[in-house]
Amino acid sequence: MPPDLVAGRVAVVTGGARGIGLAVVAAVAARGVHVLCLDHPSADRSAFDAVCADAGVSGELVGVDVRDQAAVRTAVSSAGDLGRVSYAVNCAGVDALEPSAGVDAASWSRVLDVDLDGVMFACQAEHAVMAGGGSIVNIASMSGHVVNRGVTHAAYSAAKAGVIQLSKALAVEWAPEGLRVNSVSPGYTMTAMTRDNPPEVNAAFADQTPMARLAEVEEIAEPVVFLLGGRASFVTGTDLLVDGGFTAW
Repeated sequence: MPPDLVAGRVAVVTGGARGIGLAVVAAVAARGVHVLCLDHPSADRSAFDAVCADAGVSGELVGVDVRDQAAVRTAVSSAGDLGRVSYAVNCAGVDALEPSAGVDAASWSRVLDVDLDGVMFACQAEHAVMAGGGSIVNIASMSGHVVNRGVTHAAYSAAKAGVIQLSKALAVEWAPEGLRVNSVSPGYTMTAMTRDNPPEVNAAFADQTPMARLAEVEEIAEPVVFLLGGRASFVTGTDLLVDGGFTAW
């Protein structure tokens, strides 16, 4: 059985300074993979640096707005300085909780630009540095499959549905080059942002989930590692729901 990840290779991770992205960084670093992280220029890099140092791998964090296609390409082009780039995970994203009837063009565009265009720009840049093949996993959401009960974020749902279909399209287009592309759709997950919710909000999320709780970020990161690695060598163009059964209920 091939190893899940090859130590000494390089992973590009967008949105890796916190939340699910940071858990992905920790998971790949623990397997000896060096990491180039792209995150917002204002992102706190301390947790990222600590994770890489603890794992004994090289880690670089570059402040980039993923909506800037040229800047993303320039940043990712430096990943080869750390070694052979074989893995990429695109986690950067934003949300906007507002009733659809009142969404203005700026708010709508911000979510689509970050959550969908940003994933496309990252995939393009990662493709350019993955000579000889590799694996990309894009973080979508169960919101790309279903409408969340009691949560109004149509732009986010539309963007994440787009990420799922974009990943399938790239998987087919890039398969002859030895590049696999998949997506992971998390359910409600306990991140720093979620922990700030009123307790009754998280209780409602848990109540709507058959497993009766929210996911921990590590429970999203490990399925991502599976899709990145050799054990998923014949898996491409799929979306893996990691939602505690939410969409099955």
